[in-house]
Amino acid sequence: MSVFGRAAAAAAAADGPRLMRKHTEIESLRTMECDTPVYDDFVQGFVARHGAGGETVVELARRYCETWPVPRAGDSDNSNNSSSSSEGALRVGVMDSSFNPPHYCHGAYMECLGIMELLPASGPHGQRGEARVLGIDAYLMLLGASNADKAPGGATLEQRMRMVDMLATTVVQDTAADTWHLWKSREQFDATNLHNMAIGMVNTPRFVDKCRAVEAVVRREWARATGRPAAAAPRVLSYFAMGWDTLIRFFDARYYADYRAELDAFFERGGRIAYSRRVGFPDKDVDAFFARPELAAYLQYIFELRLPKRVKHISSSDVRLAVRDSTQSVRDIPPRILEFVNATQLYRQRPSS
Repeated sequence: MSVFGRAAAAAAAADGPRLMRKHTEIESLRTMECDTPVYDDFVQGFVARHGAGGETVVELARRYCETWPVPRAGDSDNSNNSSSSSEGALRVGVMDSSFNPPHYCHGAYMECLGIMELLPASGPHGQRGEARVLGIDAYLMLLGASNADKAPGGATLEQRMRMVDMLATTVVQDTAADTWHLWKSREQFDATNLHNMAIGMVNTPRFVDKCRAVEAVVRREWARATGRPAAAAPRVLSYFAMGWDTLIRFFDARYYADYRAELDAFFERGGRIAYSRRVGFPDKDVDAFFARPELAAYLQYIFELRLPKRVKHISSSDVRLAVRDSTQSVRDIPPRILEFVNATQLYRQRPSS
C-alpha cells in the first residue's frame, strides 16, 4: 500500500462514516456564532513573527481534513489520487489573494481545479500542446499579508482571515448543489478531493517566493500526517490559480531582480499557473501574449481554467461597491460572509478622496 493509502486507512479507522462535518476541526477552536474561528491571535502572531520581511513563510490557520495534504480514506482509490501518487508528485491547488472580501469566484477557482480538465496555454499561432493535469490532491487558500500593488484597506487582516474560513467552509461543507457549485453530485464532489482543504497566511507578494514557502509547508504537513521524515515526501506541484491581470503581472520583469533565473526557479521547483481569461479580453490579445519568445519555455507549465459565466464576472471591488450601495451583487458572496459583513458594517463607507 502507498504512503497515501496507509495514512488514509488509519484516518478511516478512526473516523467511521465519511460525513462532511468529520473533515473539520472546529470543536477545539474558539468560534463565532456562525461556527467560524476567531483568528485575531493567529493573524497578530503571524504578522509579529513574519510581517517585517525575512524568510518567506506560509503558516496554516486551519486544516479541514486532519491528514492534509494527504487525501482522506475512501478517496485514495479515485483517479485523482492514484495518478498523482503513482507519479511521485503531490498536486496542490493554491488560491492566493487579498480576499477583500472572498467571493464565489474564489471558490470556483478551487472547484475548477478539481473538476475541469485544464487546457494548456496557447502557444505561437494559437497552437496547443497535449499536456493535462491528472488531478489535485489538496487545496490551499492563502491570505497575503502584503500586496505588491495594493495598499491595505477595507477589512482588516483578522476580518479577512475569518471570511476566508467562511468561504472554505462553504466549499468543503455545503454539499447541496446550488447555483454556484461546479460539481453536479456528491460522488463528483468526493472525486475532487475538495474536502482536503487548508487555509493560512503568507508574508510575501511574489509568487516565486510563495512557491518555495508552499512547498515547505506541504512537505512539513505531509511528514506530520504520515509519520515519515519530510525528506521522504513526494515532489510538490503547486498550481497557483489566478486571473488574467495577475498572470500578466507574474511575467512583468519589474517584480524580479533576475527575471529569467527567478522564473526558471519557480517552474523548476514545481510552480504551475492555472489562469482564467478576463471578461471581454480578445482571444487575439491572449494569443499574442503567449507568443512572446520569452514565454516559450514556460507554456508547458501554464494551464487555462474555464470559469463558468455565472462567476467569471465577480470581483472583490464590485462586491465592496455592492455592499456599500446595497445592489444585487451582494449575492456574489456566500450568505455567511454577507452576514459577517453586515454585522461588522464592513465596506459601508465611501473611500475618502
